[in-house]
This record gives sequence, C-alpha cells and structure tokens, in this order.
Amino acid sequence: MLATVLRGEIAEQQSIFIMRAFREMRHYIRQNQQFVTQSEMQLVTAKVSEISAQVAGISDWKKQTESDMETIQKSIDSLNENFVSEKDYKNFIIYKGQKFEGDVAYIDIYQRATTSIYVVDDYMNSKTLQLLSQKRQGVEVILFTENGHGRKGFLTTSLVDDFNQQYPPLRIKSNPDCHDRLIVLDYGLPTEQAYHCGASSKDAGNKLCAINKIAKIKMIRPVMDELLLGADKML
Repeated sequence: MLATVLRGEIAEQQSIFIMRAFREMRHYIRQNQQFVTQSEMQLVTAKVSEISAQVAGISDWKKQTESDMETIQKSIDSLNENFVSEKDYKNFIIYKGQKFEGDVAYIDIYQRATTSIYVVDDYMNSKTLQLLSQKRQGVEVILFTENGHGRKGFLTTSLVDDFNQQYPPLRIKSNPDCHDRLIVLDYGLPTEQAYHCGASSKDAGNKLCAINKIAKIKMIRPVMDELLLGADKML
C-alpha cells in the first residue's frame, strides 16, 4: 500500500483515491450481489476500512509533523536572537566592575575599522592608546581632544610618538565643541559606522555605561566635518 511506503500530501491523496475506488467497487458489488460471494464482500469491506484507518493516520501524522516543524522553527528563531554574530552587535552595556568587558567592547569596535578611526573624547591617557593599538595595521587614528588634565597622566607627546612608531598613523586635533564621546569608523566610506559612548575607553567598567551604535551617521557629519578642518595640534 502506498501509504505504508510514502509520507506526505501525494501519498495521502493517492490513498484517498484508492479508498474511493474501493468504495465505488463495494457499491457496485452490492448492486450485483448475485455475482459476488459473501466472503468476497467481506474482503472488500475490510480493505475499505483498512485504507480509511491509514488515511486517518497519515492525516494525524501530517498535523503532528507540521506542529513539530513549527516548534523547531521557533527554537531556531530563539537561537538566532541569542547567538548573534559579533559583527552584528549594535549596543554594549558595561556594568560596574566589568573592566575587562569594557576593554573587549572597545577593542571589538576598533578592530572593525578598515581605513580610519576617529575618536572624540577630551579625557584620554595611555590606556586609550593601548586599546587603539589593537586596530588593524595601517588604519589611521585621529583623536579629537582638548586633553583634559594634560599634566596629570593624560596624553603626552612621548606617548603619542611611541604609539606612532609602532602603530602608525596617529594624529591629534582639537575638540572645541563636543561634550559627548564619539567613535567613527571608516568615515565617508560605505563601511562607515559611528558609536556614542557613555564613558571614555579608559574608564569603561568603573561605573555602568553604554556604547550605542548611531543609526544615521549623517546627523553627526556636520560635526565631524568641522572637527576635521582643525589643524593638527601638539600636546
């Protein structure tokens, strides 16, 4: 019997056709009982009952299979939501005390750049450069900063020179207007990305902070264009 070998709509339809054929045969036989023995009539009746049971079983199996497939799809969707590729991350939440997680988040962002990294932040130090050193080779770094507390452990000329010798190129420009911290990758290219940072990279993990991807970079382009017009500065 086809239904015992195949599963699916085609097998189900064929079984229904076969069952109908047997029913028609049974009706024909009843109209011509004088030519059919009682045992033959019982055999046909039994076959019709058997096929009816098989069709019902296929229908139940189909419904159960569809239900199982729906459950599997929901599980896959749930896995996709929880196991997103690192390249697809848009936001980072760094909790108080998670210094390591903070460093990893900034390094992950810097390593996405293929051409340039622009960092707008008035408070940087050697830790800032240490994280930036993990960028891809040859990626240009421009720091826009007023270098707050410049003589209290923040960026110095020697730190910048040492960085440039090992991980060039690095330039420093002024930041006269921006209070908030920004990271812009591959500015002006199809791969450009921008992030708004709640804390300086050197301080991430001291307190709870967030790094959020900016969906529309064109909103900050006037700011970046103005900053880029500034002359390079000496510390």
